[in-house]
Amino acid sequence: MKQVAIIGGGSAGVMFANRMRREFTPNQVGLTVIEKSDKHHYQPAYTLLVFDLDEPENIVKPTNELFYEDVKLVQDEATKINPKENTISTTKHGDIAYDYLVIATGAKLSLGEPEGMLEGLKKGENVHTFYTMDGALKLRDALKNCDGGTVVSTFCEMPIKCPAAPIKFILMAEDTIRNLGKRNKFKFVLTTPLPSAFSRHPYMEALNGIFESRGIETVANFAPGEVDHEKGVMKSYDGKEVNFDLLSITPPHEGADVIQNSDGVGDAAGWVTCDKYHMLNKYHDNIYGIGDATDFPTSKTASGARKQAKVLTERFKALLAGKEPKATYDGEIICPILTRDKRALFANFNYTKSLSPATESYLNWVLKVNMLRPLYWNMMLKGLL
Repeated sequence: MKQVAIIGGGSAGVMFANRMRREFTPNQVGLTVIEKSDKHHYQPAYTLLVFDLDEPENIVKPTNELFYEDVKLVQDEATKINPKENTISTTKHGDIAYDYLVIATGAKLSLGEPEGMLEGLKKGENVHTFYTMDGALKLRDALKNCDGGTVVSTFCEMPIKCPAAPIKFILMAEDTIRNLGKRNKFKFVLTTPLPSAFSRHPYMEALNGIFESRGIETVANFAPGEVDHEKGVMKSYDGKEVNFDLLSITPPHEGADVIQNSDGVGDAAGWVTCDKYHMLNKYHDNIYGIGDATDFPTSKTASGARKQAKVLTERFKALLAGKEPKATYDGEIICPILTRDKRALFANFNYTKSLSPATESYLNWVLKVNMLRPLYWNMMLKGLL
């Protein structure tokens, strides 16, 4: 019997573990998931919380309720991977041995920069982030209490989880204020370190047109270097300034500490270095990466994790049968972008091409707002979709 250890019980780790359990009996493959958190958040709903489109109690479940029977959950923190010994060091359970390791440690917020951001977030008056549930609720209340001024949505650098999320926020904030009849009292601005609001065609052109038609300013090539919450000024590293009365900021992201503490597994930022098609670590032939933890050149989304979990399970089926794995991950992800009330645009693309038209529709809204969360809890995490 082969032992497969999975570090991380977020979307990627749960989807992969449950898919594997559906394919292999406990006598064939032992599955151990190491996850320190006892709660699992449906993170794609954070932006929905900001606009009262979902409730906090709907997006949190106990981690131990997510797995099929005979998937062993070790509620502990993985501190170091020891590839030469094929073990994982943990805080409370000592070393856990594996034949194969799948790293699904996700991405975490790095709050040390830009200068002043953390102070502004702690103050909680005019600087907020919706990349945590608590932050999303605070931003919801701040937007409701804002009676005019400049609302800015920014992200610091790539990669981040769901690069479309800062775009969703500014579009929905503008639409919300417009529907309240207060649009003339506000200015809306998106700053981005990229050359435009979105980097893939044809979604770039569609979103640029939406921004222009609704009077939302885009400040491109803007990498925040300083946030002054007292003066309401954000400065870029090259000296440009953007004023704000309410700032929604996406902090920089980095990989998990366990990756940075382990030699020959990831890069300096903590991303697991993998072949982008096979998900195999570039330095060890029994270590794989999946989900946000990896350095794949595509967006970090739950939709990507779902595709990767399916492909990696297929590769394990061949591998454990003594065959050459054929399944490959083509980089496909889907970014649902709420553009206004009852309308959404889905950006669906892979490593090489776009896969969906850049059109707003009510059906897309229904899928994102009403259907994706139930599908996530009941189908995706269980490996049924």
